[in-house]
Amino acid sequence: MEKIEQRLYFVSFLLAISAIVLTLMMTSRQRELFYFSFYIAMIGLFVERKNIRLPKMDISYAIILIGLVKIIWTLVLYRHMPDYGLAGPQLDSGKKLIVGGVLVFYLNYFSHYLTTFNYRQYLLTGFALAFVLATGYGIYQVYHSIERIDFSTNRATVAAYIYSTLSILLVYLLIKLKKNTSYYVAAAAVIIISFLIVIMTGTRAAVLAHLFLMLLMILFHFRRIHLKPILIVLVLLGLVGMATYSKYIKPKIEQTSEEIMLYQKGDDLSSLGSRFSLWKVGFDIFLQHPFGNTVEARYAQAAEIIAKAPQNKTALTYINVHLHDELLEAASLQGVVGLLTVFFFYGYITMKSLVDKNTPLLMIGCCMIVYGLTDVLLTSPESVIFYLVCIALFKKQISTKNC
Repeated sequence: MEKIEQRLYFVSFLLAISAIVLTLMMTSRQRELFYFSFYIAMIGLFVERKNIRLPKMDISYAIILIGLVKIIWTLVLYRHMPDYGLAGPQLDSGKKLIVGGVLVFYLNYFSHYLTTFNYRQYLLTGFALAFVLATGYGIYQVYHSIERIDFSTNRATVAAYIYSTLSILLVYLLIKLKKNTSYYVAAAAVIIISFLIVIMTGTRAAVLAHLFLMLLMILFHFRRIHLKPILIVLVLLGLVGMATYSKYIKPKIEQTSEEIMLYQKGDDLSSLGSRFSLWKVGFDIFLQHPFGNTVEARYAQAAEIIAKAPQNKTALTYINVHLHDELLEAASLQGVVGLLTVFFFYGYITMKSLVDKNTPLLMIGCCMIVYGLTDVLLTSPESVIFYLVCIALFKKQISTKNC
C-alpha cells in the first residue's frame, strides 16, 4: 500500500512540474496537466485519508479562501443570470484557486515522500527545460518580427511576469544545488538572457522590477554580498542594456514620459494613462460600494464617475476586462471581503517564507505582490496556474543533502 501512495505522490509531483514546463509554450496543455496533477492528488488524499491531521493554519487555506470568495460572489450576485454574465473569469479563477489550494496541501502535507526520489534534480530539470523552451520561443518570435514577445499567452504583460518569476526560481535552483562552478556560470547566463527577453516583452513593470527581484533573491539566499560575481553580472547586464537601448529601452522611456505628460493634461488615451484612469475609477468605486458589485454594476458606476471626471474616460473601455491591479480588482468586485482575502494571502506567504527562511517561496510572494500592482495574476488563467504550482513545489524547503 505504501508503494501505491508513494507512486501517486510522485505522479502528481511530476505532472505539476510538467505544467510549469508548458506554461509559456502550450497553455491548454498546461491547464490539462494542472488538473491531472490535482486528480491524482485527490486520489492520494482519499487513499491516505486516515493519516491526515489538518494543521491549524496553512498557506493552502489562504489560497482556497480567495477561491471560495470568488465562487460565492459569482453564485450569489449572478444567480439569476444565464452563464453568469461577465463573471465567468472570476468563477473560473475561483475554481482554479481551490484546485490549486488542494494541490498545495497534498504536495506539502505528504512531502516526506520527496525523500524517495531525487526531487531536486526533477525541479532543476523542469525549470531549466521551461526556461530553455520559453527563451527559444521568444527568440523565434523576435526573429519573425513580432513587436512584443508574448510566447503562447497572447498577452505580453502576463508573459513577462511569468517568465521573470520562472527565471528567478531557476537561478535560485542553480545556486542552491550547485555541484561545480558551471552552475554559477549557468546562473549568470540565465540572469543576462532573462533580462534581455523581459526587455523584448516591452512590459515596463517587469523591466523595472526583474533585476531588483533577482538581486533580492540572491541577497536573501546568501545573507551576504559576494561583490566580484555581482560586479561581473552587472557589467554584462550593462552591455545587454546598451545593446538593446536604442531599439527597446529608449522608446519605452520616451513613451512613458509622454504618456505621463498627456495624462497630466487630461488625456488618458494611452497604455499608462488608461491604467491611471482604471486605478482612479476603481478606487472611487470601492469607496462608494465597499461591499461588492457585479461587473455590470461596476461599469455603470464607472460611467457615473467619468461623467463627472471625463479625464478618466478611457477607463470605461477596459473596466469590464479588469483593473490592472490585483487588490483593486478584488475590492471593486468582491468588496472588503475580497480585498482582505488577498491581503491575508500576501501577508501569510511573506511571513511564512521569512520565518522559514524559504527563499523561493519569498520570491514567489514578492513577484505576485509586485506584478500584482499592474495585473491580475489571480485571475489570468496561465498565471494563476503557474503561481499556484510554484507554491506547491517550493513551500517545502529544498535540502541539498545527497545532491
